[in-house]
Amino acid sequence: MKPWLLTTCIFIGLLSGCGGSEIPQRNAEFQKPRDAVKSYYDYRRLERAGVKTLKLRTINFDRTVSLAYYLYVIAQAFEHFERDSDAIKLYLRLLVHYPLLYEGSQLGVMAENRLRWLVGDKAWIIPTVDDLVIRLERALKNRDIKAVAGLISRDFGFGRTYQDRFAVTSQDGVELIDEGFKHLDHLTVEIVGEQNDEEVLLKTTGWDKGRKTWYFALHKNQRLQGWEWKLAYWEQK
Repeated sequence: MKPWLLTTCIFIGLLSGCGGSEIPQRNAEFQKPRDAVKSYYDYRRLERAGVKTLKLRTINFDRTVSLAYYLYVIAQAFEHFERDSDAIKLYLRLLVHYPLLYEGSQLGVMAENRLRWLVGDKAWIIPTVDDLVIRLERALKNRDIKAVAGLISRDFGFGRTYQDRFAVTSQDGVELIDEGFKHLDHLTVEIVGEQNDEEVLLKTTGWDKGRKTWYFALHKNQRLQGWEWKLAYWEQK
């Protein structure tokens, strides 16, 4: 499966419908930009017909999802083909035409995050991982929440991997860290695990209130050739 297509598995169970055997079936493997364009017009036809769910098929799964999620997958395809302006329009359509996505829905958060990421100034993407580590360590040790807010990715989440994360807005991520600062003792920061050209994991200790150790994952953005802080998770003991 192509890396961008892995996002089609995120929280699929939360977005599934329960239609009958007659619900439409669609292929989510887009080989060329025109495939995404055709799928968008197909989505519009399904929307006009009042379709709520459909079966989304790839070489790895065949599952029932919401029509809104189908649109999200198409937007992801446009991003993959570097047609960002088209992706932005689709994310906006999701958030405008499906307002209930704001009500605690992971799909709503993911769509909003991708929109903020695409239209943002990308100042949170740092050219080298060494520079990002230094800046993040300094911000944490100084309890500089403004600097933290400037470094956190606009497409942030809690979890060990991007595909299995719980997506949150960058504001929510900053607020959680700011709350942690209130109980911060002596902070230590170190790079742990096997290092590679795509991810670096930071282990930070000295936090309190049950979350003694926090991990922050830094990822390489191949398209922009820079690094961003996209994930966080904790050890409880």
